Amino acid sequence: MERKPEKESSSNVIEFSEIVKKAYDKGLNEQELTVEKLMEDLKADLKSLVIG
Repeated sequence: MERKPEKESSSNVIEFSEIVKKAYDKGLNEQELTVEKLMEDLKADLKSLVIG
């Protein structure tokens, strides 16, 4: 198993935290948001984190 450089790993943690915060804020502020839509958005954001 290949280890990621510490800087890249730290960057991913920050990006992950931002994704979670964005989802939390969206859940609090959007009246028409469904769990399914929130999950779709989270999956897309997490995939972009893994790919990028």
